[in-house]
Amino acid sequence: MRHIHLFILLLACSFAACTDPDVKTDNLHHESLKASYELFPNPERGFHHFKEYFCPIPTPLNAGSVQTIYDLGYTLILTNYYLTDYMDAPIPEEYLDVIRQNMQALREGGCKCILRFAYTNSDKKQPYEAPLETILLHISQIKPILQENADVIYVMEAGFIGAWGEWYYTTHFKQNPQTDADYAPRREVLDALLDALPAERQICVRTPKFKMRCYGWTLQDTLTRAEAFANTAKARLASHDDAFMANTSDMGTFKTVADRQYWEAETKYTIYGGESNQPGSYANCDNTTAQMQAMHMSYLNISYHKTVIARWQSGGCLDDMRRLLGYRLVGTDVATTMTPKAGEELKVVITLQNEGFAAPKNPRDVRVLLISKADPKNVLSFTPNCDPRLWGPEGEHKVEASFRPKVAGEYDVCLYMPDPKPTLANDPRYAIRMANENCWDKETGYNYLTTVKVE
Repeated sequence: MRHIHLFILLLACSFAACTDPDVKTDNLHHESLKASYELFPNPERGFHHFKEYFCPIPTPLNAGSVQTIYDLGYTLILTNYYLTDYMDAPIPEEYLDVIRQNMQALREGGCKCILRFAYTNSDKKQPYEAPLETILLHISQIKPILQENADVIYVMEAGFIGAWGEWYYTTHFKQNPQTDADYAPRREVLDALLDALPAERQICVRTPKFKMRCYGWTLQDTLTRAEAFANTAKARLASHDDAFMANTSDMGTFKTVADRQYWEAETKYTIYGGESNQPGSYANCDNTTAQMQAMHMSYLNISYHKTVIARWQSGGCLDDMRRLLGYRLVGTDVATTMTPKAGEELKVVITLQNEGFAAPKNPRDVRVLLISKADPKNVLSFTPNCDPRLWGPEGEHKVEASFRPKVAGEYDVCLYMPDPKPTLANDPRYAIRMANENCWDKETGYNYLTTVKVE
């Protein structure tokens, strides 16, 4: 169900911004906010469910099944489309329609997808993928679907090459590429995907080496804050580790210490996710949470590997992972003008900490609201110049707003972080919930922080 919010702007904003962490608030009234350890879903983060779609024409998702997954506490579903029957032909319209129906079901059911395309789900039989020309044709066919449905695409995994789309076992590409010429066909696929997917979405590649070698980058070229979130290959290529914690190298995901350092730096601004793999003693709670933290992990498959998941459960860290994968924004303090008067400035400074492993990685709106208790339909809404993608686990994050309410009375102060896409903006399931007690309103998606009295 969608909820339409009525905003009545009582007065234009005099000032609203994200502030420097050292902003002075000594002359304001401070109220400490109590953190919550509750497990709850939040958009674009966490453990995910897994769905596969095979040829010739698979059965699509429906909104009810997606809602059931959401109600279980998951907001992400990896949808993996296998194009086995179309290695030498265009994708038929009937199969494309299944993808479209799945996107609509996600939208109605409250989830987003991690998206992947591949040709085979086994390393026992070749060919593992279509020739390059066919792959490029198929990417051109799905481009309109990606453009139209970016709202419910969290991230896309590069796919298309190799068994499972994991870029290893391959028929038409160099199995162990060494030279720039060996990597060139893989770069063609990435360039086509970057063009097909809207600029605000990222594409995960399987290893650090693929990102570096396809584009000629080294450890010295890691993404900086100034370069992040631009429409460039450097800013948009992220990572999926599908051998997470299999052993000390994640089954060759990291060939060298430099590979790890590269991902650790890149994932401050790009998405890192994947799935665990073969069970082994290395995947204990301490090692796993340390790597999740170092790599700023945002998502992980809850369905595989079941033995590894069970080890985390018995080790007592699975619930912590549920809380900390991706972001977990906790309000620590809200400061307001001591004795605000009608027609005069009412200043608000909200202090946040991110207790999760990563910042939110896709664009996100931020609004500070003043809601009249006497008439809740009367709302002062201000949009600070904030980018939550910069709200990493390090340090504090402050949001500052200044209002001039004309009418005396009591007002609730709220922080509202909805999805920026118009199709989802009014759906509270796609708004970020803060990890504070007595804070969340599931009917609106507002985070209630305090009440102020204007004289």
